Amino acid sequence: MIRVIAYAGFGFVIAVGLLYIAVWGGGLARPLDQARNFFGVVSVIYNSEKNEFQLRHGRIQHGRQSADPEKRRWPTGYYGEQSGAGEAIRFCQKSGPVRIGLIGLGIGTLAAYARPDDVFRFYEINPEVVRMALQRFTYLRDCRGKWDVVLGDARLSLEKEPPQEYDVLVLDAFSGDAIPTHLLTREAFAVYRRHLKPDGIIAVHVSNNYLRLGPVVRRLAEDCGMKSTRLCSKSDESRMVDVSKWIVVTRSDDFLSAHPSRPPYLPDDDLQVPLWTDQYSNLFLILAPR
Repeated sequence: MIRVIAYAGFGFVIAVGLLYIAVWGGGLARPLDQARNFFGVVSVIYNSEKNEFQLRHGRIQHGRQSADPEKRRWPTGYYGEQSGAGEAIRFCQKSGPVRIGLIGLGIGTLAAYARPDDVFRFYEINPEVVRMALQRFTYLRDCRGKWDVVLGDARLSLEKEPPQEYDVLVLDAFSGDAIPTHLLTREAFAVYRRHLKPDGIIAVHVSNNYLRLGPVVRRLAEDCGMKSTRLCSKSDESRMVDVSKWIVVTRSDDFLSAHPSRPPYLPDDDLQVPLWTDQYSNLFLILAPR
Protein backbone atom coordinates (compact mmCIF):
# COMPACT_ATOMS: atom_id res chain seq x y z
CA MET A 1 0.00 0.00 0.00
CA ILE A 2 2.85 2.38 0.89
CA ARG A 3 4.51 1.64 -2.45
CA VAL A 4 1.25 2.37 -4.31
CA ILE A 5 0.87 5.70 -2.50
CA ALA A 6 4.49 6.52 -3.27
CA TYR A 7 3.99 5.84 -6.98
CA ALA A 8 0.81 7.92 -6.97
CA GLY A 9 2.61 10.78 -5.30
CA PHE A 10 5.47 10.56 -7.80
CA GLY A 11 2.96 10.59 -10.66
CA PHE A 12 1.35 13.72 -9.26
CA VAL A 13 4.72 15.46 -9.08
CA ILE A 14 5.44 14.53 -12.71
CA ALA A 15 2.03 15.82 -13.82
CA VAL A 16 2.59 19.13 -12.06
CA GLY A 17 6.03 19.38 -13.61
CA LEU A 18 4.68 18.78 -17.10
CA LEU A 19 1.99 21.41 -16.54
CA TYR A 20 4.65 23.87 -15.45
CA ILE A 21 6.70 23.20 -18.58
CA ALA A 22 3.63 23.49 -20.83
CA VAL A 23 2.47 26.80 -19.35
CA TRP A 24 5.47 28.66 -17.94
CA GLY A 25 8.16 26.98 -20.06
CA GLY A 26 6.20 27.87 -23.19
CA GLY A 27 6.84 31.55 -22.53
CA LEU A 28 3.59 32.47 -20.77
CA ALA A 29 4.01 34.27 -17.45
CA ARG A 30 1.51 35.21 -14.79
CA PRO A 31 -1.01 37.80 -15.99
CA LEU A 32 0.22 41.37 -15.89
CA ASP A 33 -3.39 42.45 -15.55
CA GLN A 34 -6.59 40.52 -15.02
CA ALA A 35 -10.21 41.42 -14.42
CA ARG A 36 -13.47 39.53 -14.03
CA ASN A 37 -16.89 40.99 -14.73
CA PHE A 38 -20.21 40.00 -16.28
CA PHE A 39 -18.45 39.20 -19.57
CA GLY A 40 -15.91 36.80 -18.07
CA VAL A 41 -12.20 36.94 -17.28
CA VAL A 42 -9.93 39.15 -19.37
CA SER A 43 -6.16 38.92 -18.96
CA VAL A 44 -3.03 40.58 -20.30
CA ILE A 45 -0.09 38.21 -20.56
CA TYR A 46 3.53 38.69 -21.59
CA ASN A 47 4.92 35.88 -23.72
CA SER A 48 8.69 35.99 -23.22
CA GLU A 49 9.34 33.38 -25.91
CA LYS A 50 7.75 35.60 -28.57
CA ASN A 51 8.47 38.92 -26.82
CA GLU A 52 4.88 40.01 -27.13
CA PHE A 53 1.88 41.03 -25.07
CA GLN A 54 -1.42 39.21 -25.51
CA LEU A 55 -5.01 39.93 -24.54
CA ARG A 56 -6.97 36.83 -23.60
CA HIS A 57 -10.66 36.38 -22.85
CA GLY A 58 -10.73 33.04 -21.09
CA ARG A 59 -8.72 30.80 -23.41
CA ILE A 60 -9.34 32.87 -26.55
CA GLN A 61 -6.64 35.26 -27.73
CA HIS A 62 -8.03 38.65 -28.75
CA GLY A 63 -4.88 40.44 -29.79
CA ARG A 64 -1.10 40.36 -29.73
CA GLN A 65 1.43 43.19 -29.87
CA SER A 66 5.20 43.06 -30.08
CA ALA A 67 7.16 44.42 -27.13
CA ASP A 68 9.75 45.65 -29.65
CA PRO A 69 9.14 49.40 -30.22
CA GLU A 70 10.07 48.99 -33.90
CA LYS A 71 7.33 46.36 -34.40
CA ARG A 72 4.58 47.58 -32.11
CA ARG A 73 2.70 49.38 -34.92
CA TRP A 74 2.41 46.24 -37.02
CA PRO A 75 -1.17 44.99 -37.68
CA THR A 76 -0.85 41.53 -36.14
CA GLY A 77 -2.98 38.52 -35.20
CA TYR A 78 -6.11 38.16 -37.33
CA TYR A 79 -5.68 41.63 -38.84
CA GLY A 80 -2.71 41.44 -41.21
CA GLU A 81 -2.75 43.15 -44.59
CA GLN A 82 -4.14 40.02 -46.27
CA SER A 83 -7.03 39.67 -43.81
CA GLY A 84 -10.53 40.66 -44.83
CA ALA A 85 -10.41 43.77 -42.67
CA GLY A 86 -6.95 44.73 -43.90
CA GLU A 87 -7.92 44.26 -47.56
CA ALA A 88 -11.17 46.24 -47.16
CA ILE A 89 -9.60 49.19 -45.34
CA ARG A 90 -6.62 49.46 -47.68
CA PHE A 91 -8.89 49.22 -50.75
CA CYS A 92 -11.03 52.12 -49.58
CA GLN A 93 -8.01 54.19 -48.58
CA LYS A 94 -6.96 54.32 -52.23
CA SER A 95 -9.81 56.78 -52.82
CA GLY A 96 -8.93 59.16 -49.97
CA PRO A 97 -9.68 59.56 -46.27
CA VAL A 98 -11.95 56.88 -44.82
CA ARG A 99 -14.45 56.45 -42.01
CA ILE A 100 -14.21 53.02 -40.40
CA GLY A 101 -16.60 51.51 -37.85
CA LEU A 102 -15.38 48.55 -35.81
CA ILE A 103 -17.54 46.31 -33.65
CA GLY A 104 -15.18 44.77 -31.12
CA LEU A 105 -12.12 46.64 -29.86
CA GLY A 106 -9.74 43.90 -28.79
CA ILE A 107 -6.45 45.71 -28.25
CA GLY A 108 -7.19 48.21 -31.02
CA THR A 109 -4.97 46.51 -33.60
CA LEU A 110 -6.87 47.83 -36.62
CA ALA A 111 -6.02 51.40 -35.57
CA ALA A 112 -2.61 50.60 -37.07
CA TYR A 113 -4.15 51.22 -40.52
CA ALA A 114 -5.33 54.75 -39.74
CA ARG A 115 -3.77 57.70 -41.57
CA PRO A 116 -3.88 61.33 -40.37
CA ASP A 117 -7.23 62.15 -42.06
CA ASP A 118 -8.92 58.81 -41.34
CA VAL A 119 -11.58 58.31 -38.65
CA PHE A 120 -11.88 55.04 -36.72
CA ARG A 121 -14.79 54.45 -34.33
CA PHE A 122 -14.73 51.37 -32.11
CA TYR A 123 -17.79 49.86 -30.44
CA GLU A 124 -16.97 47.78 -27.35
CA ILE A 125 -19.28 46.30 -24.74
CA ASN A 126 -16.68 45.35 -22.10
CA PRO A 127 -15.24 48.29 -20.13
CA GLU A 128 -12.29 46.17 -18.97
CA VAL A 129 -11.26 45.56 -22.57
CA VAL A 130 -11.27 49.32 -23.16
CA ARG A 131 -9.18 49.91 -20.04
CA MET A 132 -6.61 47.28 -20.97
CA ALA A 133 -6.38 48.44 -24.59
CA LEU A 134 -5.53 51.93 -23.33
CA GLN A 135 -3.29 51.02 -20.41
CA ARG A 136 -1.51 47.86 -21.54
CA PHE A 137 -1.26 48.24 -25.32
CA THR A 138 -0.33 51.15 -27.57
CA TYR A 139 -2.31 50.77 -30.81
CA LEU A 140 -4.80 53.46 -29.80
CA ARG A 141 -2.14 55.78 -28.38
CA ASP A 142 -0.03 55.33 -31.53
CA CYS A 143 -3.00 55.83 -33.89
CA ARG A 144 -2.20 58.48 -36.50
CA GLY A 145 -5.85 59.19 -37.30
CA LYS A 146 -8.83 60.24 -35.25
CA TRP A 147 -10.44 57.59 -33.10
CA ASP A 148 -13.00 57.13 -30.38
CA VAL A 149 -14.59 54.26 -28.45
CA VAL A 150 -18.34 53.90 -27.92
CA LEU A 151 -18.95 51.82 -24.80
CA GLY A 152 -21.99 49.56 -24.80
CA ASP A 153 -23.77 47.04 -26.99
CA ALA A 154 -22.76 47.87 -30.56
CA ARG A 155 -26.13 47.24 -32.16
CA LEU A 156 -27.98 49.41 -29.63
CA SER A 157 -25.39 52.15 -30.08
CA LEU A 158 -25.69 52.05 -33.87
CA GLU A 159 -29.48 52.09 -33.67
CA LYS A 160 -29.34 55.37 -31.73
CA GLU A 161 -26.78 57.09 -33.97
CA PRO A 162 -27.47 59.05 -37.15
CA PRO A 163 -26.00 57.50 -40.33
CA GLN A 164 -22.22 57.39 -39.99
CA GLU A 165 -21.39 56.95 -43.69
CA TYR A 166 -18.80 54.29 -43.04
CA ASP A 167 -16.57 53.10 -45.85
CA VAL A 168 -15.98 49.88 -43.92
CA LEU A 169 -17.80 48.36 -40.97
CA VAL A 170 -15.79 45.59 -39.30
CA LEU A 171 -17.64 42.95 -37.27
CA ASP A 172 -15.20 41.22 -34.96
CA ALA A 173 -17.15 39.71 -32.07
CA PHE A 174 -17.47 36.05 -33.04
CA SER A 175 -14.19 34.25 -32.29
CA GLY A 176 -15.27 32.85 -28.90
CA ASP A 177 -17.45 29.87 -28.06
CA ALA A 178 -20.42 32.06 -27.10
CA ILE A 179 -21.27 34.51 -29.87
CA PRO A 180 -23.65 37.50 -29.81
CA THR A 181 -26.19 36.17 -32.30
CA HIS A 182 -28.14 39.44 -32.26
CA LEU A 183 -25.30 40.93 -34.32
CA LEU A 184 -25.86 38.38 -37.12
CA THR A 185 -29.52 38.80 -37.98
CA ARG A 186 -31.54 40.35 -40.80
CA GLU A 187 -32.49 43.23 -38.52
CA ALA A 188 -28.87 43.82 -37.48
CA PHE A 189 -27.73 43.97 -41.11
CA ALA A 190 -30.46 46.51 -41.83
CA VAL A 191 -28.86 48.68 -39.14
CA TYR A 192 -25.39 48.18 -40.62
CA ARG A 193 -26.53 49.11 -44.12
CA ARG A 194 -27.99 52.36 -42.80
CA HIS A 195 -24.53 53.36 -41.64
CA LEU A 196 -22.68 52.38 -44.85
CA LYS A 197 -21.87 54.42 -47.91
CA PRO A 198 -23.59 53.03 -51.08
CA ASP A 199 -20.54 50.95 -51.99
CA GLY A 200 -19.46 50.43 -48.39
CA ILE A 201 -18.07 47.17 -47.09
CA ILE A 202 -19.01 44.95 -44.15
CA ALA A 203 -16.05 42.76 -43.13
CA VAL A 204 -17.09 39.92 -40.82
CA HIS A 205 -14.46 37.93 -38.93
CA VAL A 206 -15.69 34.32 -38.93
CA SER A 207 -12.63 32.49 -37.56
CA ASN A 208 -14.12 30.17 -34.96
CA ASN A 209 -13.12 26.73 -33.70
CA TYR A 210 -16.67 25.73 -32.86
CA LEU A 211 -19.05 27.31 -35.37
CA ARG A 212 -19.23 27.60 -39.17
CA LEU A 213 -20.34 31.20 -39.47
CA GLY A 214 -19.55 31.74 -43.15
CA PRO A 215 -22.86 30.31 -44.43
CA VAL A 216 -24.78 32.49 -41.97
CA VAL A 217 -23.12 35.67 -43.23
CA ARG A 218 -23.49 34.72 -46.90
CA ARG A 219 -27.21 34.10 -46.37
CA LEU A 220 -27.57 37.51 -44.73
CA ALA A 221 -25.73 39.13 -47.64
CA GLU A 222 -28.09 37.53 -50.15
CA ASP A 223 -31.11 38.62 -48.15
CA CYS A 224 -30.12 42.28 -48.17
CA GLY A 225 -29.18 42.36 -51.85
CA MET A 226 -25.42 42.39 -51.38
CA LYS A 227 -22.67 40.08 -52.58
CA SER A 228 -19.94 38.39 -50.59
CA THR A 229 -16.44 37.04 -50.95
CA ARG A 230 -14.39 34.89 -48.59
CA LEU A 231 -10.87 36.07 -47.72
CA CYS A 232 -8.72 33.60 -45.82
CA SER A 233 -5.19 34.58 -44.83
CA LYS A 234 -2.30 32.36 -43.87
CA SER A 235 -0.09 32.46 -40.83
CA ASP A 236 3.11 34.53 -41.06
CA GLU A 237 4.94 34.42 -37.77
CA SER A 238 7.65 36.75 -39.09
CA ARG A 239 4.92 39.45 -39.13
CA MET A 240 3.05 38.06 -36.10
CA VAL A 241 0.04 37.26 -38.32
CA ASP A 242 -2.32 34.38 -37.52
CA VAL A 243 -4.56 32.31 -39.79
CA SER A 244 -7.89 34.07 -40.26
CA LYS A 245 -11.14 33.70 -42.17
CA TRP A 246 -13.34 36.64 -43.18
CA ILE A 247 -16.54 37.05 -45.17
CA VAL A 248 -16.63 40.45 -46.85
CA VAL A 249 -20.05 41.79 -47.89
CA THR A 250 -20.49 44.67 -50.33
CA ARG A 251 -22.19 46.04 -53.43
CA SER A 252 -18.86 47.22 -54.82
CA ASP A 253 -18.12 45.31 -58.01
CA ASP A 254 -14.64 46.85 -58.05
CA PHE A 255 -13.81 45.32 -54.68
CA LEU A 256 -15.32 41.97 -55.57
CA SER A 257 -13.50 41.71 -58.90
CA ALA A 258 -10.21 42.57 -57.21
CA HIS A 259 -10.80 40.13 -54.35
CA PRO A 260 -12.22 36.81 -55.55
CA SER A 261 -12.81 34.22 -52.84
CA ARG A 262 -9.70 32.59 -51.52
CA PRO A 263 -9.69 29.70 -51.44
CA PRO A 264 -12.29 29.39 -54.21
CA TYR A 265 -14.07 26.58 -52.38
CA LEU A 266 -14.48 25.23 -48.84
CA PRO A 267 -16.79 22.45 -47.63
CA ASP A 268 -18.77 25.10 -45.74
CA ASP A 269 -19.95 26.39 -49.12
CA ASP A 270 -22.31 23.42 -49.38
CA LEU A 271 -23.97 24.17 -46.05
CA GLN A 272 -27.36 25.82 -46.48
CA VAL A 273 -28.74 27.58 -43.42
CA PRO A 274 -32.03 29.38 -42.81
CA LEU A 275 -31.90 33.14 -42.55
CA TRP A 276 -31.12 34.32 -39.03
CA THR A 277 -33.51 36.92 -37.64
CA ASP A 278 -34.21 38.39 -34.23
CA GLN A 279 -36.77 35.61 -33.85
CA TYR A 280 -34.65 32.73 -35.17
CA SER A 281 -31.06 31.49 -34.99
CA ASN A 282 -29.75 27.95 -34.75
CA LEU A 283 -26.23 27.18 -33.55
CA PHE A 284 -26.67 23.42 -33.82
CA LEU A 285 -26.89 23.62 -37.62
CA ILE A 286 -23.52 25.31 -37.87
CA LEU A 287 -21.50 23.32 -35.33
CA ALA A 288 -18.02 22.65 -36.71
CA PRO A 289 -17.18 18.94 -37.12
CA ARG A 290 -14.81 17.71 -34.41
